[in-house]
Amino acid sequence: MSILFGVRAADGESVTDSQLRRLAQATGRYAPDGTSVQVRTNVGMGFQPCYTHERSKLDAQPAVTAQGNMLSFDGRLDNHEDLRVELELPCKSTPDSEIVLEAFDRWGEICFLRLVGDWALALWLGASRVLYLARDHAGTRTLYYEIAQGRVRWSTHLETFLVDSSRRGIDEAYAASYLAGLPFGDLTPYEGIRAVPPAHFIRIEGQSISRKQHWTCWRPRGEIRYQSDDDYSEHFLSLFKEAVRRRTGDGAPVVAQLSGGMDSSSIVCVSDVLRREAGASSGDLIDTISHYDDSEPGWDERPFFTAVEAVRGKPGMHFETSFADRTFSPVPASIGEYLWPGADTSSYAQEEALSRLLDSKKIRAVLSGLGGDELLGGVPTGTPELADLLVQGRFRVLGTQAFRWCLPTRTPLLYEIIDTCKSTWAAYFGSRRLRNIAPDWVSGRLKKILRSQKPDRAGIADRLRLLPSQIFAGEAWESILGSLPHLQPGLLCRYEFRYPYLDRDLVDFLLAIPRTQLARHGRRRYMMRNAMKGIVLDEVLERKRKALVQRSPLIAFRRRQQALRELFSLPLVAERDFVELSLVNAALERVWSSNTTAEWPSLLRLIDLEIWLRGHRERGVTGT
Repeated sequence: MSILFGVRAADGESVTDSQLRRLAQATGRYAPDGTSVQVRTNVGMGFQPCYTHERSKLDAQPAVTAQGNMLSFDGRLDNHEDLRVELELPCKSTPDSEIVLEAFDRWGEICFLRLVGDWALALWLGASRVLYLARDHAGTRTLYYEIAQGRVRWSTHLETFLVDSSRRGIDEAYAASYLAGLPFGDLTPYEGIRAVPPAHFIRIEGQSISRKQHWTCWRPRGEIRYQSDDDYSEHFLSLFKEAVRRRTGDGAPVVAQLSGGMDSSSIVCVSDVLRREAGASSGDLIDTISHYDDSEPGWDERPFFTAVEAVRGKPGMHFETSFADRTFSPVPASIGEYLWPGADTSSYAQEEALSRLLDSKKIRAVLSGLGGDELLGGVPTGTPELADLLVQGRFRVLGTQAFRWCLPTRTPLLYEIIDTCKSTWAAYFGSRRLRNIAPDWVSGRLKKILRSQKPDRAGIADRLRLLPSQIFAGEAWESILGSLPHLQPGLLCRYEFRYPYLDRDLVDFLLAIPRTQLARHGRRRYMMRNAMKGIVLDEVLERKRKALVQRSPLIAFRRRQQALRELFSLPLVAERDFVELSLVNAALERVWSSNTTAEWPSLLRLIDLEIWLRGHRERGVTGT
């Protein structure tokens, strides 16, 4: 993942090459392929390439046009050939940055919708003096910005904003959302620094700033209807192969995460099919890495990922990881600084071991199976299908289908119908107000902040144009985007994460097909299972849903009981009035004295926030 950064100075000020070079030092360790900068009076852009695919080497950035426009582009345009032809660009080796500049010149802001792939960009228009910051439909690249005293700064890495700011305030809205386990939206842990949301562009002109969505999962789509189930499966498989091909083509070595579940196994096995069709041997197949924890009884991944390895004829890398090893101790300042909550000294030790393993193979990109479960019917519920029948007035079919959905779980038919009615009402008219969602130990002040936040959701008028299943799919999509691993990067290295299930062409297809292709009574992942027969092992396709990790966290909480008592003797979260300390201690005592798993996830967020605050106080960043 290449690094973009830049500055637009205030009126009457200028940007210098040395200023940009100074900013570049903050992210230099993640930039193996150098740094280049461009300055035009009061605007400057920097680009630190990390070449992960062959076409990225065509670019010389930041790109500058004769009209004074300037662009920094990180990513991969999957439809570059179609765009090149449509824009009448003669050279087949036209770099993506030139295609983007030509696309904006031809179509203006609508061009962002036409850019299919994984990307983030910063575009300066010299004539109109307008700055655009934009991310792709899934936000597969990070991009942050800050506006203060007439100046604008942006970067794909938060380190850029801390170069000349020794004292950074904590964003309390972020802290409230973090402790409540809610999506952060455009928030970051730092006051004044915001993220460009996925599928959006930010337009900055002078002191004016606006935000607009260029792609949305909420828009009504024409439903795709085929004659047979096989037609859906064939269409899905062709799109999925293309999604994998786009992310495993020529370039830097790629490793695929292989858990032994259906999603990761399908990525690996489809990649094998594509490579073998091109004449590859077993040794030329994509590398895999599998995480395991033999101390967790419910995490039985090893038999499945080793079975996949045996069939493909290539052993993978195995990496032992256990939540029970958590230390709940801040990373010393002498080692470095994690800019997001969620890490302790054990996190650093694991990251160090993992980076040694992957660096030995010169790996820069990681394939992730995230999104498959949510988009392809992993949750065995008939509510979306039944809700659609309800709003369509197909009551006889509703009764029949509801009865069939009741059989596997032995749920009374009346309960199923009532639940469908409630879910349908909530889909259209529920406000999703942020009440009663925070743990009881969160302070009243932070709860007030939560209540004041406006839920990020499509309006009622927009929802009324959709079927309930489309609304549920949109909510699932939004939950995926908040859980992607690249959003909370490590300290030692920044791998480029690639998500085949989030491929835009594939997502558009999945949002347009009938819900019954995703899940049926007694049969989740219906279409995908059909499509993957003969490609993925039957024992993987037919395995039960993977168990949750539950034992290790309780072990860690009890093993580090004394450390946690010390951590919350004089905690910064209480000093900042984020929590009611007596209620926190009572919750910890309940976890220590019982086998309940209900409270530890929220307490873990609190612990991680406290550790992070202490680490930043040690470095003088937060000004505590």
